[in-house]
Amino acid sequence: MTTRQSNLQIHNDPQWDDTEYAMYCDGLEKQYKQAKENGLFEILKILELNQEHSDTGLIQAVNYFKKNGGLIAKDAPINFLTEREKTMVNQDSKFRQGLYCMFLLSKFSEAIQNKSVFLQHSLKFAHDKL
Repeated sequence: MTTRQSNLQIHNDPQWDDTEYAMYCDGLEKQYKQAKENGLFEILKILELNQEHSDTGLIQAVNYFKKNGGLIAKDAPINFLTEREKTMVNQDSKFRQGLYCMFLLSKFSEAIQNKSVFLQHSLKFAHDKL
């Protein structure tokens, strides 16, 4: 298991206590600026997703991201997040844009791998028509 895969599993592990999880989220949020500078979020702006066969919550979040040019506000869709992630994104009534974006990128990556999001115009990541 790679470090990235390990990190993705950590934020979904209910055995992590609140302090450990908060530290994980803080660290993830600190990576936002570098991820943005490296252009990691640009991929979300240009990909065309299969709206019919992909995870609805994630589709809504990616469409919001694209529509707003990557600018995320408090009204961003959060249906793709777990309850614990929703709590951290809206911690102390303050919307954490960077953390939201990092969760979105992580969830999108996971969804591509587990085939719950499909790309239009792709041979490898398109929805298989059985």
